Amino acid sequence: MAMRRFLGTYYAYVFLFDFMLAYAIYTALFELKGISIAEIGMLLAFWSASAIVLEMPSGALSDHFDRRVLLVIAPLLKALTFVCWGVANGNFWLYGLGFLFWSAGQALQSGTREALLYERLAEAGRSDEFDNILGRDAAAEGIGIGAGTLFGGLVAHFNMDWAIWLSIPPLLLGAGLAIGLHDNRRTYAADDGETPTTYLSHFADAIGEFRRHADLRFVTVYMAVGLITFELLEEFDQLYYLAVAVPIWLWGVLGGAVELLYAAASVWAHRLSGRPWLAWALPLLGGALLVAASLGDNPWYVLLLELAYVAIAPVAVLAEARFHRIMDGRSRATTTSALVVAQNVAGIAATLMFGFVADWLGILPAYGWAGLAMLPIALWVWLGQRRGMRAID
Repeated sequence: MAMRRFLGTYYAYVFLFDFMLAYAIYTALFELKGISIAEIGMLLAFWSASAIVLEMPSGALSDHFDRRVLLVIAPLLKALTFVCWGVANGNFWLYGLGFLFWSAGQALQSGTREALLYERLAEAGRSDEFDNILGRDAAAEGIGIGAGTLFGGLVAHFNMDWAIWLSIPPLLLGAGLAIGLHDNRRTYAADDGETPTTYLSHFADAIGEFRRHADLRFVTVYMAVGLITFELLEEFDQLYYLAVAVPIWLWGVLGGAVELLYAAASVWAHRLSGRPWLAWALPLLGGALLVAASLGDNPWYVLLLELAYVAIAPVAVLAEARFHRIMDGRSRATTTSALVVAQNVAGIAATLMFGFVADWLGILPAYGWAGLAMLPIALWVWLGQRRGMRAID
């Protein structure tokens, strides 16, 4: 009963953290408020860079102190994002400050959340269910994003500023719920009876994890280089919609629908465990769908694009679950934050490359080349498996 109550609170927290009505319109709002496209690009680059800088220090904080406190603070920091944007009225620096608060809030909860979940399951003797429950975690997040996008589009139809201000109440509610997410470690700087734990020692522990476990390095590269492609492409989907003439009123519906389908695929991901060949087969399938979508000359081709995102959902969940199962150290959140840093660094590089290709060849061919990039990635995973490496269980 206690675990059921914990999981219910946990899923609600995950949902509320991403139930942001602003997701549907914030870049468009910036432009309407007088921010140029070049300045928007600078803001997005600053967002990514600040996330990289803050991620591992916040992971070490999580390993050293009460995880619950950080989960309470995280949505409050993210709420300050929308306070800044709500009063900015075209002020570039206030939009930048908002992104800094967003990065700080995201960094505090990213590694913390998964570490807390794994530790609670391990304490209850249910760590073998982690991939199943992590799939539901991804589903709760996806449903939150999808619902926020859908309702944000509807609210913005009447007033875009409302979509910004109404993004704050879910975060305040999430902070309240986090009080019930008890950290089960006996001490927050707990040691193993040999070496005292300090804040800085968590960084050394994380480095040690990657040095000891070749599989951990393999999974990290797989998630940061292979799977991140599909996540970054979503940032360009509105340009794809324009290219294939999807009506603007349908954008929010498409965004919400793909998140719901992604959530469903994440929930069912655990049923595909025990098939390590899916680690190369599903990215290859997703790449083929991207290539097919790049041939589009009418709105129906967008269905191929959305299916590419859904195809990758199961291996994203299973790879993350394997990442946590490989770890054996006491600095779980810091090590997870290192994965997030790797994903952000790879994401920035891939975004710049995709933008260059899209500028040079056009948005549709750029999606096709992104799909073709899955060929060498799938080959690398297949060769790695022949050497005994596994990206998923």
